[in-house]
Amino acid sequence: MTTAKTNRQHVFAARPQGAVGADTFGLRTTPVPAVEPGTILCRNLWISVDPYLRLKMHDRESYTPPLQIGEPIPGRSVAQVVESGDPAFGPGDLVAIQGGWQDYALVRAQHAEAVDPALAAPESWLGALGMTGFTAYAGLLGIGQPKAGETVVVSAAGGAVGSLVGQIARAQGCRAVGIAGGAPKCASVVQDFGFDACVDYRADDYAAQLARACPDGVDVYFENVGGPVAAAVTPLFNMFGRIAVCGLIAQYDGQQGGDPGALDEFMRWVLVRRLSVRGFIVYDLYKDHPEFTETMAGWLRTGQVVERFNRHDGFDQIVPAFTGMLGGRNIGKSIVRIADPA
Repeated sequence: MTTAKTNRQHVFAARPQGAVGADTFGLRTTPVPAVEPGTILCRNLWISVDPYLRLKMHDRESYTPPLQIGEPIPGRSVAQVVESGDPAFGPGDLVAIQGGWQDYALVRAQHAEAVDPALAAPESWLGALGMTGFTAYAGLLGIGQPKAGETVVVSAAGGAVGSLVGQIARAQGCRAVGIAGGAPKCASVVQDFGFDACVDYRADDYAAQLARACPDGVDVYFENVGGPVAAAVTPLFNMFGRIAVCGLIAQYDGQQGGDPGALDEFMRWVLVRRLSVRGFIVYDLYKDHPEFTETMAGWLRTGQVVERFNRHDGFDQIVPAFTGMLGGRNIGKSIVRIADPA
């Protein structure tokens, strides 16, 4: 297969103070790397933009090492093998990899996952069949442990992970209540993703609306946001409720202050309602759910779970797609097409 001689990369140019802007990133051109034994050279086709990258831009301790200035931006991609140094893959094969925001990526073959277009659209390996879908699946079922008839509340319900969490909850026989920003997004959460209800956290009577949407209380809360959004959920918990903490996007731009009494109030509810709270990182859970791909593919096939992609086209649209996603301008999973398969 034909391979270009140069490789465009988006790199980390400046540590943002507050919201991420275009000046956070730079563009660099490098030679296309040479294949070595055990590796595959891949041309990226679809690139995923994900909220966790914002955490890597802080120079502070987190679950993932911070980006260094000049470092290429990482990220999941669906790619096509153009040259192989490993018998597991050949030119033309489609794979899901940690390909980064670049045209070409050289990866160890053992770290690549085969993409089967007969199972689902290749982009699904960045959505429901990829890290996004596994986060929703393992976080809800493994940490939240919902039971049929319970009420599951999901923040950022219009986002890539949240939209899947609610659908998985429904597949378990639960009532799914979403929290999202703005009436149009709330309508999409109900109409497109099948939630039983969705509440606009921007509404003046947000807490009252949430209480009405959960007449039997809350049993599981899938946390993606934090802050005042979460504060309205805790008083609604039933005894022995569970909180799965996936993300705290309200803090991703560096705002770590807030009401000093909020933690005390939260802990009061943890005690009074005997709540279980567990944070999780998706990489910790892969070994616990070998059934994931088969189960999720079945749900996609039957329509029990649907995906919605916020699609962008062109290498120059990666950064706008990322900043738009952080600003809440997406519904579903944001991906960027930078090339077509050969």
